[in-house]
Formats: sequence, C-alpha cells, structure tokens
Amino acid sequence: MKLERLLNGAKNLVRTGWMQNGIPPAIGETVASHSFEASILAYILSCEIRKKGIDINPEHSAIIALFHDAGETLLGDLPKWTTEKINKRDTEIKAFEELGVGKELFLELKEMRTNEAKVAKLADRLSTYLQAIRYKKLGFNVNEIIKTYDEEISKLLDIEPLNYIKDLVVNIMNSLKENNEDNK
Repeated sequence: MKLERLLNGAKNLVRTGWMQNGIPPAIGETVASHSFEASILAYILSCEIRKKGIDINPEHSAIIALFHDAGETLLGDLPKWTTEKINKRDTEIKAFEELGVGKELFLELKEMRTNEAKVAKLADRLSTYLQAIRYKKLGFNVNEIIKTYDEEISKLLDIEPLNYIKDLVVNIMNSLKENNEDNK
C-alpha cells in the first residue's frame, strides 16, 4: 500500500473544479477535507435512514465516502473536460489497484449496489454543494456548480432509501443558504 502517497496526496491536493472557478489554491478545498465532510454526512444521513427502519450500516457508508476520491491522490483531481474524454472509471480503478486500498469501496460506490453506497454518493454531492454555497458567500461565482449539484441531489433523493431523508437533506441545503444570506 502506498500509504504516504495516499495521505499526502489527499491532504495537499486542491480540488480542480474550485480552482477552475477562480478559487485561489490557498483557500481551495482539498480532497481530504471534501472526503472528511462527505464521510461525516454519510454517517449522519445513514443514521437517519436507519431510524426509519431501513437496513443500513452508517459506518460502512462513512468509509465508502471517506475513500471515494482516494484514487485522485495518484491521478490528480481530473477536470470535467478530461473526464468527458477518457474512461475515467477504468483509470480510477487502476489508481486504486496501485494504491492497494479502497478498490472495493470505489466499485461499490460507482455501482450504487447497496444502500450504503447510495448514501455515500449523496453525501459526496451534498458536500460539494455545501462547499459551493460557502464559496458563493465569499463572493466567488460558483452558480453553475450550485445548479449542477442541486439537480444531481434532487435526482438522488428520488431513489430508495434516500427518499426517506429528502426533507432532512433539503433542510441542510436551505439552512446553509439562509445562513449565508443572513451573513451578507
């Protein structure tokens, strides 16, 4: 396992999409901070789904979210332009194989074959959306990212068991928006 590469890469790699939208690297969200937030969200959202009587393991959801972008520590955070032109999934699988950890978690997420993977996917999208709202508060034009992720989250919330927490997710999204508007 390439532990040092995994840890250093995640902590130091600023997510490309933010820089392409004018966010200076000094305040850019890293892969590690994004994965951490997605992991926390996955755990909390899974706990809420479990309260509804759905069979789900919050710890497993959190672990999937924690590792979902680990391949980027070798690949870099590829810009959307690039990912539209290559077989990103196969390339990411090769990166996970090279790292020696997380491949099964990555595949579970990509195939969304479990409730835990569905929640991890939602948490990934929600984390990006929330970060975009934070950057908007700072005056950056990230409206396209907000719109794109709002639409993706809406689609995910129509899938079982995510539909059981739709109100909670919408409240989280609206709460941050309202807090940002109050602080202007």
